[in-house]
Amino acid sequence: MIHNIEILFTQYYQILRAYAFRYVQNQDAAKDIVQDVFFELWLRRNEIDFELPMKAYLFKAVLNKSRNFIYDKRVKDKINFDSENDIQFIDDYLQSFVVYQEDSLLLKDLDREIKNYIETLPEQCHRIFVMSRALNLKNKEIALQLGISIKSVEKQITKALSGLRNHLKKNELISLLLLLLSGLNN
Repeated sequence: MIHNIEILFTQYYQILRAYAFRYVQNQDAAKDIVQDVFFELWLRRNEIDFELPMKAYLFKAVLNKSRNFIYDKRVKDKINFDSENDIQFIDDYLQSFVVYQEDSLLLKDLDREIKNYIETLPEQCHRIFVMSRALNLKNKEIALQLGISIKSVEKQITKALSGLRNHLKKNELISLLLLLLSGLNN
């Protein structure tokens, strides 16, 4: 497996770095993004079937990390959680959650609370949410895999994110989320 990762790294590193740079316009950030993608690939090496084509997976992972990098740069100190954007904001936070922040007790509590909520979702909603957020699949891909409509996928994701937002508000964790995200840019 390590040999497969080395081959992929040799084959795709330069082009993936150029691809990331196209979005983030920063060579160091592009390099870090691609290295993070390969590190995560290495961490998940026992779960991945390297016989499958990996090119699309690698490009999608780099694109997602690039988007997260751009989003993290744009997060402002003050965000109005009563706006229509709170579902999108929470969604972006979930996708941009990074490993190096796990040493914060507050962040661990918030992460645990999010995971606990996700585990309470009905089976289909849970499956769709995990496929979307953890596996980074597009709504169309999820719909095809599950044999349901794209609208059904969108509805389930919206339901999960809306419920999560309400859960965090109820448990007074929205302000903690805001505090942690505003601290990321300081």
